[in-house]
Amino acid sequence: MRKIIVFLLFFLIFYSLGILTYRYQLPPYEQIRFIFRTFFPKPNQEFVVDEKIFSEYLKKRNKVLSNFQELPDVKIVKYSSGMNIWTDRAYYNQKNDEKIDNLFLIKQKRHNYKNIIINLKNDVEIIRVKCMLNNNSEYKNWEKLDYDLLIIGSGCIHDEVFKKRFKSGKIIIFSGGPNSSDPIFINGLNNEIEILPSLQF
Repeated sequence: MRKIIVFLLFFLIFYSLGILTYRYQLPPYEQIRFIFRTFFPKPNQEFVVDEKIFSEYLKKRNKVLSNFQELPDVKIVKYSSGMNIWTDRAYYNQKNDEKIDNLFLIKQKRHNYKNIIINLKNDVEIIRVKCMLNNNSEYKNWEKLDYDLLIIGSGCIHDEVFKKRFKSGKIIIFSGGPNSSDPIFINGLNNEIEILPSLQF
C-alpha cells in the first residue's frame, strides 16, 4: 500500500511539473522540443498546383478581369423608391421617400471628397441631405425643409434636408465630408446636364 502511495505521489509531482513546463515553456521545454523536431520532422506540407489546372486558372482570371467594369465616379439617374444613393454602397432612403420620388439623383462614390462641377441647361433646385458628423458649413445659406429623410450608412446617418436654387450655367457642388459624401438630388431638371470630365475623381 505504501509503494502505491509513493508511486502516486511521484506521478502527481512529475505530471504537475510537465503541465507547468509545457504551459509556461520552462526549461527543458525548448530543449525537448528541439530534440523531438530533429528526430521526428514534420512531412513537407507544400501544396503544388498541377500545371494544367494552373493554366486553366490563368485563362479564367484573364477573362474575368477583361470583363470587369469599374464603377462610374459620378452619374445622373432618375430617382425611384428604394434606389441605392451611392454608386459603391447599398444604402437607401428609409423615410419620406415620396418627397424625393421622381427627382434626379447625382450618384457619386460614398467617400468622394472632391467638388463636382456641372453645366446646367436650365434653373434648378438642388436638394441635399445632411449628416451631423460632416462639415456642414456649406449649408448655412441653404433653406431647411420641413421633412427628414433617413439614409443609414456605417459612418454617417443622413437625415436633415436642405434646398437651394441655382441658375443655369456652370456650378460647383460640394460633395460632402469628411465622414461621407452627402446625397445630391435635383428638382426641376428639364434637360440633360453635363458633368465636366476633368472634375470626376
